[in-house]
Amino acid sequence: MNVRDIKTAHLVGIGGINMSAVAKLLVHVGVRVSGSDAAANEQTDLLAKMGVTIAIGQSAENVPSACDVLIYSSAVPASNAEREEARRRAIREVTNFEFLGEWFAQQNVVLVCGTHGKSTTTAMLGVATVKGNLDPTIIVGSKVPTLEHGNLRIGDSDLVIIEGDEYAKHFLAFRPSAVILNNIELDHTDVFSSLADMIATFRELMSRVKDGGLVVANVGNDHVATLVREIEIEQRLRVVRFNGNIESDWKVSHVMENGTNAVTLHKGGLTYELVLRLPGAFNAINAAGAALMARELGVPLFDIADALASFTGIWRRFEFLQEKNGVRIYSDYGHHPTAVAATLEAAHELYPTHRIVLCFQPHHRNRTKHLFLDFVPSFDLADALVLCEIYDVKGRDSADDSDISSQDLVDTIIPHDADRGVTRQVEFAPNPHAAIEQTMKIARSGDVVIIMGAGDIDGIARSSIA
Repeated sequence: MNVRDIKTAHLVGIGGINMSAVAKLLVHVGVRVSGSDAAANEQTDLLAKMGVTIAIGQSAENVPSACDVLIYSSAVPASNAEREEARRRAIREVTNFEFLGEWFAQQNVVLVCGTHGKSTTTAMLGVATVKGNLDPTIIVGSKVPTLEHGNLRIGDSDLVIIEGDEYAKHFLAFRPSAVILNNIELDHTDVFSSLADMIATFRELMSRVKDGGLVVANVGNDHVATLVREIEIEQRLRVVRFNGNIESDWKVSHVMENGTNAVTLHKGGLTYELVLRLPGAFNAINAAGAALMARELGVPLFDIADALASFTGIWRRFEFLQEKNGVRIYSDYGHHPTAVAATLEAAHELYPTHRIVLCFQPHHRNRTKHLFLDFVPSFDLADALVLCEIYDVKGRDSADDSDISSQDLVDTIIPHDADRGVTRQVEFAPNPHAAIEQTMKIARSGDVVIIMGAGDIDGIARSSIA
């Protein structure tokens, strides 16, 4: 059955940020939607208000008697009771990304890809194309304040902007017309055996871009630059390069001025100026990729500049939560060493005279183990550090990963600090509640606190600090 013909759908893991966007999309076109998740959250509550039948807890009985397709998150194993019921009843099973790949197969899909910055860049490109009246459909792996459904905007044109997830090779479900390729670094070590394996998957993605398609590439990243050279040899795709040292590239620079990020794009006799509310070199690069893609799609520069000047960021990406007792508190989703270091650098740019106190919850024992030596120096710019015990990702850790702990990071960071002549407070916390409590005890008036991680520490922080 063509997915465009379905009348009923059941979603397993419906509360996930991408899964919930799929559910909202289906509700919009009149499909009868049900779904389940292990726990209620904001997305399940919103979907219930939209008329979706939500079950908390998962069992075969949750799959409705009339069901054309069962859509599941990649976090849901084949042994899940609802997936087993679907197979028993010969109901088609697809992942959320396989579904979206089929749903948008005949449309003009732009994928935003890279190890870091996908959500922010997708949102930036989205708001720029909306401002430029391109009326896109947008799916983001976060919440964007200006999108009606937070993680989803439904447009009437054939333009679709989607955050392309490399985890489990999800982005290979699409045949895009264009791709933003922001960076490639080793991550998801439970999926990719090596950096070479990960690069090979991005290379496969490039082979799936439609002939004559466009790649906007951050060639300041060595792995992206290498991949782009291969693409140019094939001469099948058009490449717009930025942030590199080659004469034909768009150069990118930024300066923090009075709390704003002044970004300059320069190529030959052309100079474009952008002003962002988001700090950091990484956000300058995110904005450059989004702006150049929007330009190629036909959005006038003044619309791009206006859209990005008013863009205030997205959920859990250096998101300001509140000020309490003179302490400014931010939440951030960063969980890779490069993202940690870049966020700390951006915080110091925005608050050059303030102490930065970081509370970090590593995400996934396998990632922490394989990127351990990269994590240690990633915290160098934190003036004080609390490391929460690692967030266990159900179904993604093996027995071999059980021997790694955040205490190991603490025990390695302390002599690392001594070697570089630095003395600072570095603490281990056994759980998120303790981590938040210890962090707020360390913080003093005038400090900036960043609560960082892709696990449950964000939700706990929001409820306990308020």
